Amino acid sequence: MPLRDYIILGDDEMAKRAKKLEELAGLVDGLVIDEIENTDITILKELTELANEISDPRDTAYVRHKLGDIIMITLFAVLSYADEWEEVEVFGKKKESWLRKFLELPHGVPTDDTYRLVFSKLNVKYMYDMIIRYLMKKLEEVIEKSKLDEEKDIKEKELKELISCDGKESKSSKRKDSDKSGAKALNTLNAYSSDWGMCIDQEFIDEKTNEIPALPKLLRRLHLNDTIVTWDALNTQKETVNTVINGKGDYVGALKGNHGNLYSDVKDYFDDEVRIKIRNTNKNKVAKQYIKTIEKEHSAIVTREYYLEPEISWLYGREEWKGLASIGLVVKKTEKNGSDEPSYEERYYINSITSIEDFASAVRGHWGVENGLHWHLDYTYKDDNNTTMRGNGAEGLQIMKKIGLAILKIAQVLYPPRTSLKKIRYRLSLDYENEIERIFTVLNVDSLKGAFKM
Repeated sequence: MPLRDYIILGDDEMAKRAKKLEELAGLVDGLVIDEIENTDITILKELTELANEISDPRDTAYVRHKLGDIIMITLFAVLSYADEWEEVEVFGKKKESWLRKFLELPHGVPTDDTYRLVFSKLNVKYMYDMIIRYLMKKLEEVIEKSKLDEEKDIKEKELKELISCDGKESKSSKRKDSDKSGAKALNTLNAYSSDWGMCIDQEFIDEKTNEIPALPKLLRRLHLNDTIVTWDALNTQKETVNTVINGKGDYVGALKGNHGNLYSDVKDYFDDEVRIKIRNTNKNKVAKQYIKTIEKEHSAIVTREYYLEPEISWLYGREEWKGLASIGLVVKKTEKNGSDEPSYEERYYINSITSIEDFASAVRGHWGVENGLHWHLDYTYKDDNNTTMRGNGAEGLQIMKKIGLAILKIAQVLYPPRTSLKKIRYRLSLDYENEIERIFTVLNVDSLKGAFKM
């Protein structure tokens, strides 16, 4: 069915899995976590070895607890119901006997101050990259054994991978200026992959600056080839655009009033006459520049119309934006049950792409960073309620929650449909040892073969 005719009648698409997780779900279809009997702790041991390879910033003369032990206890704890450092300590003490299956714990379980101090000194971005890349590698190894329908694979590969960038504030990490330890809240700029369904990198924003200089720095660390990068209007900046194009990627950047004449020119262009003309290109079988979707979102019917204009030789200052190839418009109409009048919203974009399918996918998929990451950090992990200050372990705690979130999303394929990540954490809190070993079975090709014939 062509994308322009696609009508979504339910809410399921709103929570559709990321591409890699969907492939994994197809592979383990029929395997339920409660039915897994033969588990293997190989992955847990490998993760422990990986944690031990991370450079320890502490003075060796004062070291009592191994860095790998501290990292792994924290990871295990945040997978369950621990959201703060004090809860990590409680978890470690309660599960000390089980933890010794993987960890040395030469001086027992550390206190909450130890976790806080170590993570405030640790290069947490490097640690995150090591662990996330390991999880991606293991996930890819399992998927390679999959025998999914080739036609479906080809269809999915037609759309480029989407990397959505957006900032998040950890509200309770802020202190009032009148406080003795007054400080701004921890602000993080995240890059979220639509293919993997996880945050692939982040940049912690310095108190004296904002997202604008942080985004190019973040993007330069990523592999952008054959991807589309999206961001909000604040980050539609020339340096950001240059960084994406230099990295062999594409971009879809939002426009608002802060872009002055550029925003006005694009907005004025998409008048009623132009919209009719663009819609007619589809009827005349010219290169598609228009898509319309109708979706049911909770108690409302949402209609979106996507317009793309690649002929922009008239656009003043276009040469200042590297790779600029088109401008776009999205008109969103929301009709709520019981409401007399629908509401309308219009958003404008500059893009380096000329495919209407890529444009629609990028605009719609951009909110994955909010729905798939930021919302879960607050709802599943209570990030907004955490009072740990930046520079005092807040960055490290958030990093570990993102790793935990990535693991929970992978594990979710083993649970019944509509089992929330929060419910998985609750199940872990009830029977941690058995549940966590079953969860990591899904990342072990050999163990998975034993649990489910591949």
